[in-house]
Amino acid sequence: MVKKIIIYLLFFISFILISVHLHAQKNIEIGQLENGIISIKQNMQVPIDKALEWTFRDGTKVQELKIEQIGNGYFLLAVCNYMNYKRNAAINLDLQGNFFLLNEDAMLKICSAVACQTCNFFIENNKIIACKCEQTGSISNHCHYKSSMATTFIQNLKRAIKMQQEK
Repeated sequence: MVKKIIIYLLFFISFILISVHLHAQKNIEIGQLENGIISIKQNMQVPIDKALEWTFRDGTKVQELKIEQIGNGYFLLAVCNYMNYKRNAAINLDLQGNFFLLNEDAMLKICSAVACQTCNFFIENNKIIACKCEQTGSISNHCHYKSSMATTFIQNLKRAIKMQQEK
């Protein structure tokens, strides 16, 4: 009887340890905060670029990447170019200690120019809620805003990291 209890207890503990280990691996370290300076990890720049371009799947090219504080949160911001129009992407990050982590429940927010050369995120109550056209006098001031789970981006990022490690 005691033997069975010990076996069940060991099984239960191993199950908990495995699930904790798997959960810990779901966060991807993107950058760090050191002496007040925010930076993207050097070995993450190329995989992030590739993952974003694979996520868009339409020829969008990343021009600039940075981590920036917006309101109370931190975001991985990408300035992209699609057919000579600006496209922005923002993915929320968690700050744990001095490290910026991409969590599995992160949101991807995209601001695309439709009939406006330069669209930027519109922030209200410390949150990105829409896009707005930064140019007046264009034919239209229409920008397209999309918010969705960053699941595809995260899968593409893991694939890009793996490809970089295999080189």
